[in-house]
Amino acid sequence: MPDGAWGSKEPSPLERLVAAREAEKKAQRKKDTRFLASLALVAVVLVGGGVFAWLRFAPPSRHHARALAATEPAVTTTARPGPTVSLPGLTSPADVNRPPADPFSGTPADHWADGAAGITIPVARAHGPYTAAQVRSAYETTRALLIAGNLDWPTLRGGAPKAFEKLLIKSELKEFLAGLHSAKLDKDGAAENTRGWITTFAPGSAKFVTTVIKVHGTMKASVIHESGGPVLRITVDYLFVYVVEPPGDPADWMRIVQQQTGTVDFARFDESGNSFEPWYSVSSSTAGAQCSTRDGYIHPDYPSGPPDTVQASGKPVNPYSLATPSAGAGCQNTTGT
Repeated sequence: MPDGAWGSKEPSPLERLVAAREAEKKAQRKKDTRFLASLALVAVVLVGGGVFAWLRFAPPSRHHARALAATEPAVTTTARPGPTVSLPGLTSPADVNRPPADPFSGTPADHWADGAAGITIPVARAHGPYTAAQVRSAYETTRALLIAGNLDWPTLRGGAPKAFEKLLIKSELKEFLAGLHSAKLDKDGAAENTRGWITTFAPGSAKFVTTVIKVHGTMKASVIHESGGPVLRITVDYLFVYVVEPPGDPADWMRIVQQQTGTVDFARFDESGNSFEPWYSVSSSTAGAQCSTRDGYIHPDYPSGPPDTVQASGKPVNPYSLATPSAGAGCQNTTGT
């Protein structure tokens, strides 16, 4: 999109765009905090049969309009006590003495692609003023962001999210770094921690049973108009399935299913002069993680661990379905895996 498409009147289209997105961001955060101090969306854990909690959090401050990003890290908790659900083909509690050779066996994820191979790029077609080549480029950048945020091993294990940082434009990077270690709440009661933008397990809380991460989802392109200019929007909806165990206790292994939903928009959002910059507004949701933590890390809610202080509720939802609706307040039960 040509830089000139944004015009040059005062205030500039860029300034109007940022102001509009800031206003929408504040409105969304107020809406979110009506639920809890931290809002949830989609995430799930699965170990054997049973009812588990599904919670979603949106990352904190974003200037982007209609940002779906999580105000906090996605976390979930198992419903204790909870009814046992009998699901054919799934691991029974009696079998969970150690991780099986194929920890995805009996779940929908068993047939999903491994790692980055599960994030495929659709055939690129022109959308509005954007050429097929630009759409293809946007798909590739979006794919790189999802990989860096959810499949990068140093990041997953609690290290510095360098791979993700390199892909953010400077204005969003500044916000991301500023909130990475924050435990503060803003004036609307929303968490300012930005670690929820990515998938990171709390250091020392989990050992990965396998380096295989199952991935399934979709991305698609469209064009929206904001502040007088066209914006290329890539909408994403992906599920990531991890298998972890407490260090030194393989019998307490579990599967964690995380859903990433939202958008990555491409337009001129920074003052760099680049007219095709990404703005990442994707919300991460984690299941099987404790609901009561606020540091942005995933703290697995292991089957034999102490009960979390926040309990799950609501009608159980299917964590393996991309069609699963967003959770309401608090932690929502799931059907198990």
